[in-house]
Amino acid sequence: MDVLYIPQLDEIGTGGDGEGGGGGSGGVAARYRILRRVPEGGVVNLTDRAITRIDITSDVGPLRLVVPPEAKGSARDFFVRLVITADEIPEVTFAAPAGEAISFEDVDGDVFRCETGVNIFAFTETDGGIFIVNRKMIDIDMEVEFDPCGGVLDGTTLLFKLGAQYSALPKPTMAGYSFLGWFTEAEGGVKVEATDRCKTGVTKLYAHWAEYIDPFVDAICAARNLTFFSDSESPWFVDGDGAARSGPIGDDGSTTLATTVQGAGTLAFRWRTSSEWDFDCLRLRVDGNEYASMSGWREWEDYALEITGTGSHTIEWTYSKDGSVSDGEDCGWIDDVVWTPAEG
Repeated sequence: MDVLYIPQLDEIGTGGDGEGGGGGSGGVAARYRILRRVPEGGVVNLTDRAITRIDITSDVGPLRLVVPPEAKGSARDFFVRLVITADEIPEVTFAAPAGEAISFEDVDGDVFRCETGVNIFAFTETDGGIFIVNRKMIDIDMEVEFDPCGGVLDGTTLLFKLGAQYSALPKPTMAGYSFLGWFTEAEGGVKVEATDRCKTGVTKLYAHWAEYIDPFVDAICAARNLTFFSDSESPWFVDGDGAARSGPIGDDGSTTLATTVQGAGTLAFRWRTSSEWDFDCLRLRVDGNEYASMSGWREWEDYALEITGTGSHTIEWTYSKDGSVSDGEDCGWIDDVVWTPAEG
């Protein structure tokens, strides 16, 4: 099965009436006219040496694209760009002149990969020079390499579905720096978000970094011997009273304030909540293990925990909600954090 290549071509340099000017050099748009056509009676006549853009904005039924008879001495070169915004994808047929052999560019064996990632158009020849196009959903895996550019990342290549949203992108870490996102170039480039679609032209992404400035330490840690982070979708913040307050979250959500300590010692702090009793809670975890929790309408309380063992320990204060009901100010606070390393 052969496949007609429907390119996503640059239309820079086209005229205001929809037809591109000739005489330019270098770019495809300078060599080919851009013709915009709306199907009339379900038919569009193609033109030699032109890019025919066909806008299908409503359900027009079956569409036939007609290849004109050969003009003596002219190059046989047809490009078609289908722009389909209708609710239904029409059946598309190509009709070639009787007795004339029309070849279709073969792309990757038997499929055409649309750069925008919404359709694959597969063409099947029938009798009489008619080519039938069948629309298929894309199911092509695309490998993307991630360069953390000095950061730490578990796994540097991932597979995504071509044309589908990335949905989730990995997050590298680097001590003393904030991750700004993934970009198409190591310097500059275009930022790629999780909501963007995977494209054939983006095979490698680069991490960008900025020096991290801790917004919490001056407010809640007088000794300034800890560094605090809040990377949740709704991060913690310093409120008007100078305490760290959990960010606003919805049902079944959570938000975390975290820091890291080295070796053994004593962690002390003050905390309070204004929340639904027993269900919306502020929890203390060390290395993933929960040690204490608080909920309801509570005034400031002191808490201290002895931490043992060598190496680094991750401290997390997480405010989380259940699936319904909100009460009070629906948040938790942390203040006056003191880390005292063990002697020796």
